Amino acid sequence: MVHANYNIFQQFILLYTPSIEVLQRAAVLFFGISVILLIIIYSNTYIEKRNFLLKIMIQKRMTQWIAEQITTTETPAADIPKRISKILNSKYGKKIITDELITLKKNLQGKEAANIIYLYIELGLKNDSIKKLYSKKWYIKAKGINELYTMDQRDMLKVIYKNSNSKNDLVRTEAQTGLVHMYGFDGLRFLNVISNPISEWQQVKLLAQLQNQQPDNVFYQKLNNWLQSKNDSVVIFSLKIAATKLIHQVIPIIVQNCLYHNNSMIRKTAIESLIFFPEHINTLSLRKIYPTEIKQNKLSILSVLQKLGGQQDINFLKEIILKEEIDIAKSAMITLLKIAPEMINWKEHLLIQKNKVTQYTLHALDEIAFQ
Repeated sequence: MVHANYNIFQQFILLYTPSIEVLQRAAVLFFGISVILLIIIYSNTYIEKRNFLLKIMIQKRMTQWIAEQITTTETPAADIPKRISKILNSKYGKKIITDELITLKKNLQGKEAANIIYLYIELGLKNDSIKKLYSKKWYIKAKGINELYTMDQRDMLKVIYKNSNSKNDLVRTEAQTGLVHMYGFDGLRFLNVISNPISEWQQVKLLAQLQNQQPDNVFYQKLNNWLQSKNDSVVIFSLKIAATKLIHQVIPIIVQNCLYHNNSMIRKTAIESLIFFPEHINTLSLRKIYPTEIKQNKLSILSVLQKLGGQQDINFLKEIILKEEIDIAKSAMITLLKIAPEMINWKEHLLIQKNKVTQYTLHALDEIAFQ
């Protein structure tokens, strides 16, 4: 029996052990793959090093000339030096010059900024940006949009506007950012047509761009319309605009529509926006919606009442403290004491009552456990 098993083992070894020829082929294949990987790694390293050195060389050649053109009090020279022309013949060289001008434009204003734009056009770099704008590759298209709006190329408004509802997130956000960058509140016209959501981060960026600007009277009607948009993210963004810019003219829409919206996040944003309008808000509107709200929004209502609440809200808060779960009851108690500090005595009375209830509950549970 043992001998038979040994024979079977030998046959298995002979059957599944690769031949010398197979091993040699595997070794050659492994060696070939290793050589190819080494060549790829070396090539990438060489290309990166070459591009880095080329970038330094280009910057050295053009820095002085660009500085002279930017700081001149007259129109920059139309004649382009040969060393700059040679750089412009290279696709990589154009990229370096464009990036350099873009960086300078973001940090300069007035005459210097105007000179940068003049150079951007005279050096033919605008045409390259337009080609990028029409590229089928989303990352190249987004780069083109960024270059054009940074350089205030307002003649490209229509094309940039068309991309404000692009399916690609980056292209869409660049186009929206560009419109607001060039036109301020008027640039928000894309809110009329977009069907894709505006991300929270994009909303923050757009609000930052509008920070030092004020809307005109015509804008209020537009905001009214956006607060009733079918795109929920547009409604949320509009609520944030109303709050940060203290646009009290839209309060009726917020109270009548947004506080009763079927989207809980819109309701939460609407609740929190009311804190910016203490002189225009009746807390009755918050008390009305409280019973049907989700927990997170109930907590938001209590937080807002800490700033807007008054004597008329005391009984409402007492009822919440007695009936709601511990997290909400705690928030309601904090709100109550901020509105009416004298209610501290009622708090002590409540604690005594709760202790009694707790004791009774524990006794009842003990009795049930031993039945």
